Amino acid sequence: MPFAVHRIDHVEVLVSDLEAAARWYREVLGLVEIRRWDPEPVMIGASGTTGGSMLALFLADPVAAVDGLPDASDAPVAILPAHRWQRVAWQTDEAGFAAAQERLRSLGIRFRGPVDHDVARSIYFADPDGNPLEITYYL
Repeated sequence: MPFAVHRIDHVEVLVSDLEAAARWYREVLGLVEIRRWDPEPVMIGASGTTGGSMLALFLADPVAAVDGLPDASDAPVAILPAHRWQRVAWQTDEAGFAAAQERLRSLGIRFRGPVDHDVARSIYFADPDGNPLEITYYL
């Protein structure tokens, strides 16, 4: 019998503070805690039920400064580039896209965009640990 995946279950995210990160994602994106292990990860997602894509929040281990990264004393945590994702994009509709921009502005979160991708529009920003995020909607 052939094997095939069904969907993305979760993306692992390295953060400097589990509770602060879960709170930030709840306040900014409306993500809710779905489950938690002791002590980590904390699984958060777009709904309160399992079955949707989730983020798995893990504590980042501070590392010594490496070329291209700030000294650990200059930032809450320095993470090796190989341990970071490129970007996680969250999909919404046109009304949600407008509301997301207003929400980010009201929270003082800087973002780039909207960027016109012909078939979609996107805005780009980062969480407090510098993990890159996107909110997008398709035309």
